[in-house]
Amino acid sequence: MKNHLAVIAIILCFSSTIYSQTEDNPWLIGVGFNSVNAEGSETTNYRLPSLSLSRYIFENFSVGLNYSENDIVVSNEELYYYSIDGIVKYNIPNDSKVLGVDADPYVYAGYGISNYGEGDVSLGSLNTSYGPSFGAGVNFQLSKNIALNTGVSYKSLDEKNAYSNLQHVVGIKFNFGKGDSDGDSVPDKKDHCPDLPGLIELNGCPDSDADGIKDEDDKCPNTAGLISMSGCPDSDGDGFSDPNDPCPKMAGIDRKPCPDSDGDGITDEFDSCPNDIGSKSNGGCKLPDLDNDGVPNTIDMCPNELGSEKFSGCPDLPESISYYLKNYGEIFFEFDSYKLNSQQELSLSNLSKLLKRYNYINLHIDGHSSNEGDSDYNLFLSNKRSSKVKEKLILDGIRDERLETRSFGEDNPDYANNPISERRKNRRVILSVNRNP
Repeated sequence: MKNHLAVIAIILCFSSTIYSQTEDNPWLIGVGFNSVNAEGSETTNYRLPSLSLSRYIFENFSVGLNYSENDIVVSNEELYYYSIDGIVKYNIPNDSKVLGVDADPYVYAGYGISNYGEGDVSLGSLNTSYGPSFGAGVNFQLSKNIALNTGVSYKSLDEKNAYSNLQHVVGIKFNFGKGDSDGDSVPDKKDHCPDLPGLIELNGCPDSDADGIKDEDDKCPNTAGLISMSGCPDSDGDGFSDPNDPCPKMAGIDRKPCPDSDGDGITDEFDSCPNDIGSKSNGGCKLPDLDNDGVPNTIDMCPNELGSEKFSGCPDLPESISYYLKNYGEIFFEFDSYKLNSQQELSLSNLSKLLKRYNYINLHIDGHSSNEGDSDYNLFLSNKRSSKVKEKLILDGIRDERLETRSFGEDNPDYANNPISERRKNRRVILSVNRNP
């Protein structure tokens, strides 16, 4: 008897709790062979059947029934034996394995009947005895719902025609219940991902990157991220998730995913000169500017002379142009006329020579009239006067695009309309520099 108890102790020390009854899989059925060693008898051979049925109750406890049949020999007398016991079982928690196989140890205590007899073996016969039983065993898991079982139990009987005995059982047990297809301890009925092992807190769904977002809702399931970014990371913290950020390692500015340090509209990633304002056509770098006047050579009409942007990179108004406009910039016409006299034509020819020399100077040609007659006609007349001056300059070789005509009619007189000597001065064309061509 002591040897049998030692075997039980060794089995319990090398077992685990992987295969066990739970609230979701509460039922366990066992079928196997049994061997009985009664007091005063030899150990019997292993025989069928040994049956068991138990149901999980709470906290690793379950209740059930054990039934066994066998033939034994006591004092040279062959007896038929069977027993039925009601039991309370406890699955022992631990995390070890036996030869790499998950196992589930248990102990139990019960009370039931045993019957030894040759003839009458019915319940209530003289051969029926009652007594307690104690046992232990291990279920070795073969699959999620099937396990090999080995166990041993002791039944104490002190009635007449009864024999205390030690019983060994070897068999198979089947665990079933509500079902847990993926084995993640979340029953299929509650499992939102029944075919994928997952987490209880995510209703049985997996979270591969452990960021608290289940994989099916995680746009970056293999990289831990933020809930606000649908599970994707924002490495540079600029409010754009890495998959949507062309510069995931550089924080953007002004609600843009990439930085633009010089503010030239070209992000640093693509800007060859990220700290200098430059042209997109030149890779974000400044265009060449030989005279260093702030106007790049490509649009500088005077690339070798320091100038200003208002004159396309050329120097300010030349003295000769300034002198001409100051002294000859007003061209006066006769009453109701837009004809130029020979002296005026000569003066305009001289202007043409200056404009050819300074080809970055553009002109406004503004036509005016006095207030006699109809205002619409006066507007028409002022237009004819400015057009006539432009025609003369074009005839002298000045490009059309350098000359802009404007007509004001009688609306902008520079002189009084009385007396007549002053009024006639309003019949004029005024020449001025166009600084915004």
